[in-house]
Parts: sequence; C-alpha cells; structure tokens
Amino acid sequence: MQTTDKWNYYLDDDDCTCMDLFDSKEAALKAGMEEAQSGWAETITVGRVKEFVPDVRVFASFLIDNLQDQAYDDGGEYAETWLADVTDGDLKDLEDILDAAFTHWLDRHPEYKPNFYTLTDTETFNKGGDPID
Repeated sequence: MQTTDKWNYYLDDDDCTCMDLFDSKEAALKAGMEEAQSGWAETITVGRVKEFVPDVRVFASFLIDNLQDQAYDDGGEYAETWLADVTDGDLKDLEDILDAAFTHWLDRHPEYKPNFYTLTDTETFNKGGDPID
C-alpha cells in the first residue's frame, strides 16, 4: 500500500468510499457532509487514500526454488546444484526485473490495474462537520 496525497470519505460504518478523490481533507469532508445531510447517514469518516501497489519481488525466491525443482525433475542429481549459489545481489536484481516486468504488463493491460484502496489517517465527523472523538 502506498499513501497518496488524495482524500476520500465514507458514511457511517459503510467502509465503502465514494468514487471521487479529493485534493484535500476539507474538500472530502464537504462532499461527505453534503451527501450525509441529503440522506440517511449520521457520520462521515475522512481519510487519506492509500493505494494498493502490487509487489512481485517476493516471488523471485519462489521462482528460483521452482526452477530448481523443475531442473531436478528433468536432470536428476546432475541439476542438483543449479541456481544454488545465487547471491543476494543477483536475487535482488531478479526481484527488480520481475517488478519492472509486472509493472510494464499492467501498463499494457490497464484493465487489470488495482481500482481499490483503503483510507488511512482517518477522522470521523458528525453530519454537521464537527469532529467525533
């Protein structure tokens, strides 16, 4: 997750944010108040948008392990030591390459980009805009 400079809100305990993003906490609160006053809600929770950022780096060691298993299945004990001495630096290089490749793939297929987020640094207000402790 990566915190952004955008803000959003949700009403009562809905935990479902509106689709718009706001440039400030005040703008998100104002929009939330307008929606709350015209409807059923009693409280507005405002927070900073925290986007999901996929991290495929963690899969580099799994990839090497799986490739070693494949090699052993195919080559037996002759393949036993293949990739056994990958250094931490070389593993990090693979992590970076996998991350860049996945990001490139998402850019080519934007329909798969994450379209969800959570709110952090939240504060709750009543529908009149007064903070609730």
